[in-house]
Amino acid sequence: MKRRLVKEAWKMRSDSASTVFKKTALVSGALLSGVFLVAGCGTSGAKTTQTQVITWMLPEDPLIDKWAAAIAKSFEQSHKQVQVKIITPGSTDYGQKLLTLVAAGQTPDVFTDWGNTGVYTLVSHHLVANLTPYFKADKESDAYLPQTYLQEFTYNKQLIGIPWNSNPTFLVYNKDLFEKYHVPLPPTNWNDKSWTTTKLLQDAKLLTHDTSNAKTATWGASLSAGSLGSLSWLWGADALNNQGGPEKSSAYAGGQIQNTYATNNGVVQSMTWLANLTNLWHVSPSQGQLNAMSSLGNPFFSGKIGISEVAGGWLERQAAVAKPNFQWAIAPMPYGPGGVDTGQREDNAFYLSQTSAHPDTAFQLMVYATTGTGAEKLIDLAKDNPPHTGTKYLDQWTNEVFKIPGLSMTKSQFTSVFEGGIQDDFPDPANLINDAADYENQFTQLMSPVWIGKESALTGLQAVQAAWKKNEQ
Repeated sequence: MKRRLVKEAWKMRSDSASTVFKKTALVSGALLSGVFLVAGCGTSGAKTTQTQVITWMLPEDPLIDKWAAAIAKSFEQSHKQVQVKIITPGSTDYGQKLLTLVAAGQTPDVFTDWGNTGVYTLVSHHLVANLTPYFKADKESDAYLPQTYLQEFTYNKQLIGIPWNSNPTFLVYNKDLFEKYHVPLPPTNWNDKSWTTTKLLQDAKLLTHDTSNAKTATWGASLSAGSLGSLSWLWGADALNNQGGPEKSSAYAGGQIQNTYATNNGVVQSMTWLANLTNLWHVSPSQGQLNAMSSLGNPFFSGKIGISEVAGGWLERQAAVAKPNFQWAIAPMPYGPGGVDTGQREDNAFYLSQTSAHPDTAFQLMVYATTGTGAEKLIDLAKDNPPHTGTKYLDQWTNEVFKIPGLSMTKSQFTSVFEGGIQDDFPDPANLINDAADYENQFTQLMSPVWIGKESALTGLQAVQAAWKKNEQ
C-alpha cells in the first residue's frame, strides 16, 4: 500500500511538472522512450533586478554541508542578485525528503541522487532537465568530465547530470596486524589475479585471534553484500539478469525491471560465502560486534579488523576524523570465482530541475560547484575527490589524504588502487535503477536472518525473489 501511494505521489507531481513545462519551456525533442527531458535555452547574459533564489538540496553530511555553505557564499558574492538556499534532509532519508518536496510542488532547483533515489528514478519521473543545451548556451565545455561519467549520466544522448562525487569500492587493511601475524600484504594492482576471495579468506583466518574476548579480539575481514547483493559480481552474476554480471542488466541503463534473478547460482554462492565469514569460519564480526567497534565511525578504525571493504571517499573523510593510531593502506577488490574483481562504485551527480524558475543560474551553480574553486574546496572542506579528467585534482586530493595519520604506502600505490577502482568498478545499483528503495529495502530486511545464521542464503534469497516479483506486477 505504501509503495503504491509513493508511486502515485511521484506520478501526480511528474504529470504536473510535464504540464508546466509544455506551456513555459523551450523544448528540444519530445517524448523519448517515455521520458520527457527539457532542452532549455541558456540566457546567462540576461539581466535581472530581482533576487533569484536557488534551492540546492544536499545530503546530511557535516563535511559536505560545510563545503556547500562555502560554495553558496562564494557564488552569491560573484552573482549579486542570487541567493542560494541550501536544503538538507535532517533526520529524514534523502529520497523521502526529495519526494515530499516534489509532491508539494517545491522541487529544489539543484539536487543529487542519494539514499536509494538513483538517476533512473529521477529520469522516469520527469524531474531532470537535459544539460547539453545549457553547456552550449553558456559556452561551457563538458570536456572536464571523464568519459566514464559522461556515459553514466547520459540518457538518450542527453547529458542529465554533472558528477561531483565518485567513490570506488576497494579494501582497506590494517598493516600493523598483517605484520604482527606475518601475513603478506595485499597487492596494489587490480590486474593481479593471485589476489582472490580464496586468498582473502586464508589471510582473514591468519588475522583472526581471541574472538571470545572483546578487548583483545582481532577479526580477519569485514565485507558487505553490496546493493542488491552486488558482491555477486565477483561470482560473475547479478540479481537483475541471468546471463552474467552487471553489464548484462538493462535496468542499469534505464530499462524497466521485468525479471529478477535473486536465486541465481552465483548470487546464492556469493551470499553463502559472505554469511560463512561470520557463521562458519568466524573471521568476521557480527553486526552487533561491529556496532560496538563503531565509536570512531567506521569499525575499521577500532584497529581490530584486518581487512574491510570501503568506498574511497567515505574512507578518507572518516579517516580524517578518526586519525588512526596504526598503519593502514588500501588494496583492490579480490578476484572471485567468476574471474572478475568488479566492485560497486558510488557515483553521484547534480541535476537541474525541470521546474526551476531560474534554470540558467541554477546550471551555473552546478558548474561553479564542480570546477575551479568549487573543486578545490571539495578537496579542502569535504575531503572528497572531484571526478575530473587529468590529474590536477586527484594529485591535490591525494596530498590531502597523505596528511592523515597512519597511511603507509606510496602515493603511486595509493593512486593505482583508487584509479583502478574507478576503471574496474561498476556503478552502485541503488544509484541507477528505478524504484531502487523498494528493491534495496526488501533485500536488506529479508536477508537479515541470513547474516546471523538463522536462515540459509538460499532461503533468504527465495524470500527476496518473491518480494521482488510482486514489485514487477
